[in-house]
Amino acid sequence: MSSDSREELLKEFSVYDKAVDIVSCWESSLNYIYAEEFDRFYFDRFPSLDVGEKTLTPDFTVFFDESYGLVGEIKRTFPDDRKAILSELEQIANYDGDLGLKHAGGGHTVPETCDIVIIIEGSSAPQIGTRVQRIIAEEDEFDFTSNPVLIRYHFNQDALMSRYEFQRVTQLEFEFRDDNLDAEDSLSYVLGDEGEYQTLSVYPKHFSSFKVRKPICNDAPPGPYLATFLWHKIFPEYLNEDQYEIWQATNGQKKIPVEVSVEDLTQRVNDYMHNGTVKQVWIRRALDFLCGADLAEEDGDEYSIRFMGFVQDVGEENIQEGSQELDQTRELANIFIRRYCESVTQEEEARMEEYEEDDEDDDSTEQSGLGDFS
Repeated sequence: MSSDSREELLKEFSVYDKAVDIVSCWESSLNYIYAEEFDRFYFDRFPSLDVGEKTLTPDFTVFFDESYGLVGEIKRTFPDDRKAILSELEQIANYDGDLGLKHAGGGHTVPETCDIVIIIEGSSAPQIGTRVQRIIAEEDEFDFTSNPVLIRYHFNQDALMSRYEFQRVTQLEFEFRDDNLDAEDSLSYVLGDEGEYQTLSVYPKHFSSFKVRKPICNDAPPGPYLATFLWHKIFPEYLNEDQYEIWQATNGQKKIPVEVSVEDLTQRVNDYMHNGTVKQVWIRRALDFLCGADLAEEDGDEYSIRFMGFVQDVGEENIQEGSQELDQTRELANIFIRRYCESVTQEEEARMEEYEEDDEDDDSTEQSGLGDFS
């Protein structure tokens, strides 16, 4: 397989990995500020909202109380030309309405006020905000009831402690309207005019535990991404006591056969995530990727995994709390993708391409697909 194909797989992993980071950042921050303030506060990482004949799947929703809610959408790219921007705004406008958001009581309630937070990356955010503001003003069809609030993010690795930084893009004039929540660190204060548009900083120690517990976002994960999670967190659960002792005694270097089925593995993943929403086809795609990497063999719905340790020492030099496990997962993905590109057969590669075609044919939701980070 060509180096271009390897770069494409690494890119797909990175795009999805960053998306999960961002959702986890917002979940950790809003839980810290609001979870103890409101009895029914709920951050939904996997929303599915039925609106007429449409099913909307934003990246997250947040129910604070009856007075306020948020719908979150991460835009991996934002187009330059007017026609494409109009298309993006039409998709965002799908969230402008009376949406019943899930709350901690288990039901759904339509908040009195709901805003749409649009999260983008890159230094071009001010220009994007200016274009979007102009088009909304010029087009009669965009009369938002829910404020579309534009937020840019940046992963700051230059600072002493690396962190995600979020800032309001003021060129798009809409503000958060959570004033009634009466929280000292409200979004309207920290990221709004009252607080002079501060920067919301989120460190790995804040969001990593949320990411570990919920390692996917509200999109189908690429095969390499889900495979790393299975290897890192789920396959060790299949080892019996003797196998685990051997695995520890050999520092993970001895290959130990792990027998799994698609159905049982899917159930284990969803149990790990506490009522997760992982689909069997996602699990099968990850297992077929491991077959292509010469780390598994398939027999119908049964797979035999050649389990071993790869990254025990990775990240140990990183003293920043919360970073080591994230480093290990990313290094494991690099290893798997390299092995896949070196080992995959034409038949296995064709099977993986079929998954991509199935994703393109899936029109069950109104969410735009994963694109590129700038």
